[in-house]
Amino acid sequence: MPGLPAQAARPVVDRSGAPDARRSAPRAGRSARPALSGRPAMTGPSLLALAVIVGALVVSLTRLALRRRAAAPAERGPTWRFVALAALQIAAGALLWLTLFPPQVLTAPGRLVVLTEGAAARLPASGDVVVALPEATRAAGATRVPDLATALRLYPEPGRLRIEGHGLSPRDRIPLDRTATFAPPAPPKGIIALALPAPVAPGARFTVGGEIGALQAGVVELLDPAGAVVDKAEVKAGARFSLSGAARAAGPVLFDLRLRDASGRQVEHVEIPVEARAPVSPRVLVLAGAPSAETKYLRRWAQDAGLALNLEVSLGGGVQLGDAPVALTRATLDAVDLMVIDDRRWEALSRPERAAIDGAVRGGMGLVLRPSGPLSEAVRRDWASLGLPTAETDSLRAVRLNGPNSDVNRYDILPTTSGGVPLVVTKDGQPLAAWRARGQGRVALWTVADSYALVLTGRADRHGELWSELVSAIARPGEAAGVQVEGLARAGQRVALCGAREGLTVVEPDGATRRPLVDPRATPGACAAYWPMSPGWRTVVDGDRRSALYVQPADAAPSLAQAQARAATQALVETAATGPARAARHAPGSPWPWALSLLAVLGMLWWLERRAPRR
Repeated sequence: MPGLPAQAARPVVDRSGAPDARRSAPRAGRSARPALSGRPAMTGPSLLALAVIVGALVVSLTRLALRRRAAAPAERGPTWRFVALAALQIAAGALLWLTLFPPQVLTAPGRLVVLTEGAAARLPASGDVVVALPEATRAAGATRVPDLATALRLYPEPGRLRIEGHGLSPRDRIPLDRTATFAPPAPPKGIIALALPAPVAPGARFTVGGEIGALQAGVVELLDPAGAVVDKAEVKAGARFSLSGAARAAGPVLFDLRLRDASGRQVEHVEIPVEARAPVSPRVLVLAGAPSAETKYLRRWAQDAGLALNLEVSLGGGVQLGDAPVALTRATLDAVDLMVIDDRRWEALSRPERAAIDGAVRGGMGLVLRPSGPLSEAVRRDWASLGLPTAETDSLRAVRLNGPNSDVNRYDILPTTSGGVPLVVTKDGQPLAAWRARGQGRVALWTVADSYALVLTGRADRHGELWSELVSAIARPGEAAGVQVEGLARAGQRVALCGAREGLTVVEPDGATRRPLVDPRATPGACAAYWPMSPGWRTVVDGDRRSALYVQPADAAPSLAQAQARAATQALVETAATGPARAARHAPGSPWPWALSLLAVLGMLWWLERRAPRR
């Protein structure tokens, strides 16, 4: 009979004898799932409803037949009316059953939709389960979960995972157990990549690099602690930038990196922590063949920078000025980290002294060769034997460094094909020095004739930067100081302190001491985990080493955090588990079509019942 669910929704039976894969599922899973048959399971309520509907139909049809039989032939009405009333009553009973227990339909396996920060509120599609992580602010209608692991554990049935928003926070970056897709919003406009400067020596320059997001055009500026712009660059979408500054004194300090759009409005700013560590003072020996302003201001800079500098100026005839002379033997030179010698003093050296210097360089000492005028052929041969050949010309040439009032003169003796590593370049990209490795040490050729002129023109900072860069690159390397932190340290997030020794502690801003967690199975130099709860400067104590750690506020550099979350989430999605696709399942259909049909049939039945038969 049409309309009855047992006939209309009967499934096709597979008679091949192949076992049904769904029947072989574990009983625990089978008991928690809806009926797999095409017709509703006959439970107690459904059996009771079926009995009531069938009983009502039997009573109604019997009453209709008895009333027609008892009526006079003239009052019975046409036969089609009797048939229509009976058919409409049967149809009403069937439609009532279908409204209460609609037939099941095949539905695709639903998705688990995870809303992260920046996700828009949405209505779930058919079969979807929508959950919201704590960072999702617009999550109307979604189920709140504390983390992604909880969501995956509570909802194992959806066969696919969809992540919406900027991406997963570090807490939720776990392996995904099902096929996943990621639907991020528009990329951020601010700074999406940032390379923080490493600790530098006092007075040395540092570099901050990064990448701009979707901002069409703008300017990125680096401001010192006083608020003065020390460097800036024009940028556009996807452009990379590099800005530099200098830390004048030892200690931690905060610079400010600001991004402005084309109209000058600030888009974003990030605090840049810079630590000027006073390194283990290198022992510098300066040998000069005559007094000069160059050595005078070099010594003054060394005193201001805290370097242990020993200056010896030869006046000829065995007369010397400056500090107590140092015997040029291998034993004494092994205690020297850097030697600066000019061509005049080099000519006055004996053969054993030159051999001692060469041996010390091979053992790790740095050597800077500084011309003070035209070079003799003997000096050229000696310096070429050290790996630094010189050009034939000795003329002076004026060059300009970066910044105003930064003109100096240099000897044009660096060959274009010397093979040395360029060091300290001019505004036009010309090197002022070049160095080569020799054994464990380095030998450099310094061509600047009058760096002291920078001090006389008010650029003592630039003078210090030149010599600081030269000393840092050529001097004997010392032991690395302090632990290393990759990226920004944020309040409320785990920070990895790498390169730590035993007994690592962190001194909080309020003076309290905390011990980061170190894996007991890790080797020395491994990373320790630290969870800062508030922003500000910390002091990391690692044995006899101390280093500064700046913790950013939790909401600092939002574009950078969003870009990192997008990249990490995309990587998780690409490596998510890719198991077999889950089969479609049966679910109760919508009762509304059957209910509307029932109302229509009842209306027709009421109209036909009230319509008096023609006499």
